[in-house]
Amino acid sequence: MLRKVCSDSSTMNLPSEILAEIFSRVPIKTILHCRRVCKRWCNILAERYFVNLHLSRSPAGLIIHQGPSQPNVDVLKMVELNDKADHHDIHHDPLMKFMLTLGLEDSVMWLSGSINGLICLGSEKTICICNPITRECILIPDQKFIGKSRATLHHGFGFDESSNQYKVVRFYKGSFSASEGSDELGCEVYTLGTRMWRNIGHVPFFIDGYGNGICVAGNLHWLACHQKDQKESSDSERLCAFDLDRESFQLSAGPVVPQVDGYTTYRNLGILGGCLCVCDNTPDLEFAIWVMKDYGVTESWSKEIVIRTNFLFGGMLDEEVYPLKVLKDGTIIMYCGEFQLFTYHPGTRTTQDHDFPDGAYNTYSAMVYVPSFISLRSTFMLENVLAL
Repeated sequence: MLRKVCSDSSTMNLPSEILAEIFSRVPIKTILHCRRVCKRWCNILAERYFVNLHLSRSPAGLIIHQGPSQPNVDVLKMVELNDKADHHDIHHDPLMKFMLTLGLEDSVMWLSGSINGLICLGSEKTICICNPITRECILIPDQKFIGKSRATLHHGFGFDESSNQYKVVRFYKGSFSASEGSDELGCEVYTLGTRMWRNIGHVPFFIDGYGNGICVAGNLHWLACHQKDQKESSDSERLCAFDLDRESFQLSAGPVVPQVDGYTTYRNLGILGGCLCVCDNTPDLEFAIWVMKDYGVTESWSKEIVIRTNFLFGGMLDEEVYPLKVLKDGTIIMYCGEFQLFTYHPGTRTTQDHDFPDGAYNTYSAMVYVPSFISLRSTFMLENVLAL
């Protein structure tokens, strides 16, 4: 059918801008088929005009990263969201599944960032950026001065709109003083397209847990505490923001959550309705989401969502829960631990599970994902780009 349309003289005579306008409004799977129809269509779909136009209109869905069911093979699955004011549907097309065979020898990779269709995957020693739509991947080179034994503890993937640059920020353990055996937290930044890490040096605080950096308002965020406070109560917990433009850190207070002696709270960062949020399993069997309504204003933290955890997850308090997206009817898509994707409707206080993995390896992670045709090869020409 597509070849018939392509051979039609009226279609062939349409200006490239009109064809790009048409292509930018059709489903992503249809566009992938269109690239194979004729050389002209393929060229139009590779031009920056179409790439930018499509990205501006591309609907947000989800990306599911499933760990290897066989050695050195990771799976990425696209999940479409049919988001209407009166109903919604979460759908996975089995054909929109991408196999990543990177041949790495280190530990299992995890999903750590998704921006403009580019996905960041990382392990203790390796970080890669890929676009499953264009089937391209960049393995970010390691920094020689860290040494092979220096594992990455945390990292984040962000986009600086002021410079139009994509950056990876990672923390590692290193020695920054003359005292023997000193092992402190260090940080370095990698800008895609430069093939070079820049060492930020010693970081005077510690990052809590193993969360990924959350990118909001041109900053990457983690939960952290001062070095002098690391053995004290969690009241010392702070919000760490890394400015992607200035490449500097700032610590600020997060929402104040009551603590109970002997109880370890599970807290993590996320994004809810475009705003930075803190998710907290509180001592009184509640899962609460605190939202920073006015970015950068500590006083704007507000407790927006409360869910009884004896109603969810059988009363489990030992799993991190991440909000992914608020749908038009108020339903919130959430992800729990490494095994459960579910929706919660605040009005009816009901939940619904959504299960997408297959194969023997059933743990997975999920993030919001906006498909794009950004080419790693043409955008970051200095990088060694691999075909998936």
